[in-house]
Amino acid sequence: MSAATIRVARAGDETGLTALWATAFTPPLTPEQWLVDDDRLAHTLVAEDDAGLCGSIHGLPKRLRESGGGIADVHAIGSVAVAERARGRGLARRLVTATLEAARDADWALLFTGTPEVYRSRGFETFSMPRTLTGPWRAPAVAEAAAERRSEPEGRVVRETVGTGSLGSVRETYECSRAGRVALAPVRSDRDWSMAEVRMRGAMLYRRIEGSAVVGYAIARVRGEVGMLLESAVLPDAADAAGVHRDLLAAVAAEWAAVGVATCDLAVAALADDERAAQEFAPEAVRQDDRTGMIRPLRRAARLHGIRHFTEADYF
Repeated sequence: MSAATIRVARAGDETGLTALWATAFTPPLTPEQWLVDDDRLAHTLVAEDDAGLCGSIHGLPKRLRESGGGIADVHAIGSVAVAERARGRGLARRLVTATLEAARDADWALLFTGTPEVYRSRGFETFSMPRTLTGPWRAPAVAEAAAERRSEPEGRVVRETVGTGSLGSVRETYECSRAGRVALAPVRSDRDWSMAEVRMRGAMLYRRIEGSAVVGYAIARVRGEVGMLLESAVLPDAADAAGVHRDLLAAVAAEWAAVGVATCDLAVAALADDERAAQEFAPEAVRQDDRTGMIRPLRRAARLHGIRHFTEADYF
């Protein structure tokens, strides 16, 4: 078998990439999120041997928040796949090297992986992120009190299913909740929001509205007996931020209780107000330290001191 060559993806590669991702990832990776990137071909490198496509890597430019309120231009690496026939020959490392060479204008590179040893030889280092609270769950008493609050005309929670265009009303709430408070969280472009809608499609969006403003929202889904809080945000200057948190989580709790949720996985930034609301919602849940993230300096080192958070919507 010939040695694989690495090149920029072409329009005719989509079928080959779909087949590669279906066998390289569990569960299979579909091209839906990749298709949202209008510049996906320029951002994607493929490896090809005499049997066809045998590898891929996607390098997506993102703007991520850093400590102290700064914004970094980041090369976000995903969809690293190698066909079984081409494994064991260093192809993944070659793909990483190639995408880093194409990312010289980025401040640093970011990826998430379950096989960190592949990337350490290319200068990546693991970092930790207490991203989720996980454990047993039962409906909290706060649900009854919040049900009464939702009947008030100026303080209500409305629900809808996440789909194309559904997150437009929560953009400002998201950005304001992260700015100056959380590192690693993206400054989401239109493309990032479209990708978020693809990743969270079918989940339930809960919005707390006062007047015409969305002062807070939560996005959750249920898989079997597991309730998953995928993302939440409350305006930091909301008049009753604690009440907004309670109302949103009470709306989630009412639906989880109805379908028999017994355990939870809550993606909550390690901010004091988020932490208090989550512990009231799920007293037995405990912090889980996510160490799948890896970073590598390009023009400079990443500045990620303090609270770090990355949501389900932002993986690539």
